Amino acid sequence: MKPVYIQGLPPSPGPEAIASAIRNIILEATDNLSWLREGETVLLKPALNSPDSYPSTTHPFAVSITAELLAERGAKVVIGDQSGIEHVLHHPGGVLHGRTLDNYARSGMGNGSDSRFVSFEEGGWDEGFYRHSSENTGSWRNGFFITSWVKKTDHIISLPRVSTHSQAGATLGLKSMVGILREDSRMEFHANGPYNVFITRAARGSTLMSADDGTGTFFEKIVEISDAISDKLRLTLSVATEVQASFGPDRYGIRAGPVALGRGYVVQLDPPLVFGSTDQIAAEATALAVLKDARQSLPFFPRLAQRVVLFWNPHVQGLDRTPVREHPYIRHGMKIGLGQMPGELVFEGVPGPVQERLRGLLA
Repeated sequence: MKPVYIQGLPPSPGPEAIASAIRNIILEATDNLSWLREGETVLLKPALNSPDSYPSTTHPFAVSITAELLAERGAKVVIGDQSGIEHVLHHPGGVLHGRTLDNYARSGMGNGSDSRFVSFEEGGWDEGFYRHSSENTGSWRNGFFITSWVKKTDHIISLPRVSTHSQAGATLGLKSMVGILREDSRMEFHANGPYNVFITRAARGSTLMSADDGTGTFFEKIVEISDAISDKLRLTLSVATEVQASFGPDRYGIRAGPVALGRGYVVQLDPPLVFGSTDQIAAEATALAVLKDARQSLPFFPRLAQRVVLFWNPHVQGLDRTPVREHPYIRHGMKIGLGQMPGELVFEGVPGPVQERLRGLLA
């Protein structure tokens, strides 16, 4: 059981404080990047589902400071993702609309001329993806297709944000790995979840198909994606100065053409946090605890709006009631060997009452 390192920041932290905390957490959690050799390739995987800014996507400093530190140590840094079907639509005939690189710039995460950034969809349907299947991916009947960058890289660092999700309830590190899937595999797992009608509507004009396989394994499919990267994942790090505590993953929970419903409510954390772990499940459990704690301060009307708009989605309605350890992300992740609950929470600059609340949620 591995520790999670959690550093508190001053109120409204400036760039220097955030950058310093990110560097400290990376170096502490990874034993001073002991696994890195000069010239090796490190893939940074942010959460870039949309062109919306942080906290709907990853904090820009999580990307830039991590990339800077790795480059100082001699790494070749690649930043990559593929945005959601609503924003980038890729099928066997090519990309129908959208480009993840444009979303990278519009979100404020980087700029459109960043040579380190790769849009996974631009690798090509067959050339850019390969099939992964193992004894740990039993929810996927024929495995799933992921970006070839997983094969080409030596190490992976996951840089998720902390947010709720209108379909899955929460979008943290495990859900972020949907971004490495090819579009047909995305369609396959969404078919097991709620609100799939919005995914199929977003795929109109393509050859992509959506058929529920009847297994009810929405969460299991999400978790099992990480089996494909488990031998290369070195760290999961989250910058949580703010938390999107309702709807999500985008700024609006549900979009249908020009109509947008459910603007996500953003909670300013007190104190702002940066945390990370080399254990993917320990990091996920901690992020879930931070999210659940933040939702305690969700005002009445934003809470009511989410309850009314998403009234029949049990994943959302049950988020606050389900203990961290019993959440399907955590339970299935431990079952297939992705990690364990935190062995220790190593706090720095975090007030005692906040420490106790997080420990309680993780107990």
